[in-house]
Amino acid sequence: MMRKLWLILGFLFCFAFTARATHQRAAEITYIWLGGNAYEFTLTTYNVPNAAWDQRDSLYVKWGDGAEENIPRINWQNLGDDCVVNHYKAIHNYSTSGTYTISMEDANRNYGVVNVPNSVMVPMHIETELVINPFLGYNNSVQLLNAPVDKGCVGKLYLHNPSAYDPDGDSLSYRLVTCKGQDGMEIGGYTFPQASQSFEIDPVTGELRWENPVLQGEYNVAIMVEEWRHGVKIGSVVRDMQILISHCDNDLPQIQCDEQYCLVAGEQLDFIISASDPNGDNVTLTASGAPFEVAVSPAVLNPESAFGMQPQMEFLWNTTFAHIRHTPYQVVIHAKDDGSPVSLTNVKTVTINVMAPQVQNLTAEVVGHDARLSWTIYPCANATVLLVYRKAGCNGYVPDECETGIREGYQLIATLNDILSTSFTDQNLPQGISYEYRVLAQFPDGAKSIVSDAACVTLKNDSPLMTHVSNDSIDLVSGQVVTRWAKPKEIDDQYVAPFNYTLTRILDGATSIVYEGSDTTFLDANVDLAQATSLIYKVQMRDANQQVMGESATASAVMLSANGTNNEAHLSWTEAVPWMVDSTLVFKEVNSHFVRIASVTGMEYVDAEVESDVTYRYYVRTFGHYTLEGITRPLVNYSAIKTVRIGHEDPMEEFSYTLPNVFTPNGDGFNDVFEPIVTGIDLIVSAKTVVFNRWGNILHDTDDPLIQWDGKSKLTKMDCPPGTYFYICDITYQSETGEEKLHLQGSITIVR
Repeated sequence: MMRKLWLILGFLFCFAFTARATHQRAAEITYIWLGGNAYEFTLTTYNVPNAAWDQRDSLYVKWGDGAEENIPRINWQNLGDDCVVNHYKAIHNYSTSGTYTISMEDANRNYGVVNVPNSVMVPMHIETELVINPFLGYNNSVQLLNAPVDKGCVGKLYLHNPSAYDPDGDSLSYRLVTCKGQDGMEIGGYTFPQASQSFEIDPVTGELRWENPVLQGEYNVAIMVEEWRHGVKIGSVVRDMQILISHCDNDLPQIQCDEQYCLVAGEQLDFIISASDPNGDNVTLTASGAPFEVAVSPAVLNPESAFGMQPQMEFLWNTTFAHIRHTPYQVVIHAKDDGSPVSLTNVKTVTINVMAPQVQNLTAEVVGHDARLSWTIYPCANATVLLVYRKAGCNGYVPDECETGIREGYQLIATLNDILSTSFTDQNLPQGISYEYRVLAQFPDGAKSIVSDAACVTLKNDSPLMTHVSNDSIDLVSGQVVTRWAKPKEIDDQYVAPFNYTLTRILDGATSIVYEGSDTTFLDANVDLAQATSLIYKVQMRDANQQVMGESATASAVMLSANGTNNEAHLSWTEAVPWMVDSTLVFKEVNSHFVRIASVTGMEYVDAEVESDVTYRYYVRTFGHYTLEGITRPLVNYSAIKTVRIGHEDPMEEFSYTLPNVFTPNGDGFNDVFEPIVTGIDLIVSAKTVVFNRWGNILHDTDDPLIQWDGKSKLTKMDCPPGTYFYICDITYQSETGEEKLHLQGSITIVR
């Protein structure tokens, strides 16, 4: 009798509870920016229609800044299949910039969700993240154009796409997250739906693929759509959606069209979308996505939807320059059959790249030691800057059909803020190298145009060319320096033979003439490369009347640095030379003989094959070339031998001084200057740092141990273009046993 009473009471309790429960199936929160820090939020819910739902004319939302509010329902619609959709709206003003999590929690989910234990007792909790950051620009959330209640069959492939549209053109990524319940906690016992093969979402397209459902029933999954701008997360929306799986003998309809289209802004995109059903069912064909939502010249479908056994419609989009953006547009095509007892929907995601046109008619001509570029005016007024790139050598490429931007190997040498610019002069170029130039446009969201055709120049070879500044390979231990140079091949008739050369050495900042004569080789025996901090040479040429015929660009020795830890030897080197450096061999002394241990294309190497408290010796050999014919190749140069003891610690353990290999002088307040990571700065007695480019031109020098280089050239006072630069840094600091010296050299990359 007592057991029957408890069963009756339990039934009455559950009946009373479910009678007032809203039976939420799915929900999400989106927003649009109104100006300032004001946003309009839309809460969209999908429910089982019942008396409790009818009374839910408002829902409780937390704004993430401590404020909470009941927001009103503005409309609803019965979708059939025991589901209604509701829209709630409200405007909220935030007092300051920051990251806010907007959330809604409502009891309860509908009864019988397979992967949510006791689902009718579990609230539905959803969250949306809003980032207010004026430096990144204000933001509108994604809008999810495809409904989040869907159907599938046991044992049949299930596909779904939320059809996310971002009004700002931000990059989107997708991932599955655990559904949340009371107080925003992950639901205990929640699991992703069981699949015979896989259950996953494409992080780029947002296509949810369930291959294949195992058990019938209702399932809830949560999809997080994240927005990214310039590589920074700027917001996210979590959609909690429901999938109803039934036993049915039905197959997905098929969609026929290409998956990717690329076109230049201003062109028309026109293609046919069609569908068919393997079971002979009628199919309803529709599509959604960003091209239909843009404010200017949106895409159209003709007809807007199609129905039949083989429906088809035409996609037509007259693109404009306003459609140029970094991320591709997505069109999600839906094909829904009228199969019974369950109709199935297939989806296909089509990506459309609207590319900015290339800069046209780029030419380059040599004027003295300069290259003068010109091109026709760029037609897109919504571009922000023009970017000028250069690389040594002239073996350009033709961009692929859908390729924008520029490939690796090119150096950005100028950013022109005036997009009406039609010329640029690249000054003081070293001889001996052919140079290839490209120009492209960049847009507010970072989108880059198709790269221009290549324009190439080769400077007149009327001055000598340094070819070698090398440790003497016959006697590496001595540190003597072998220097060589090549005679110019284009000598003006005004100059009278015989010709003579003057070789200048710049050793640790001190300048001296070390050779005068007619030879093109000189062994500098009065220098020890192993002890030098910096070593640079240049050669001047004169005729019989002592007229100066020309002077080479400077060329440095290969300056090797070696530092040891308990388990590694860190090697780095610099070589500021006018020729192209192709590769470097690393040598290590083993059993009294130097053996090759690595071949690298960079300027550093870590040797992990070492032991603590053991001393090792290394040197490197670089290989390079000029692009001019008739110049010796490869150009082989040796560094000095450097010794390093593994596990040797500084006498003063509290002192450390390390330098980064990259900084970003873009004014965002983070990593804006080249500076050390230092402890024990009071122990520093003296400091000297020099930063220079690959041609040996000094861009920054300072006695400040904190360096604080802002990426500007001391010569021009202008920003140095993004790329790799070199430094030499010497620190003297006080240890327990007296003054100690620390020598650092390496490369620093500017990223803007």
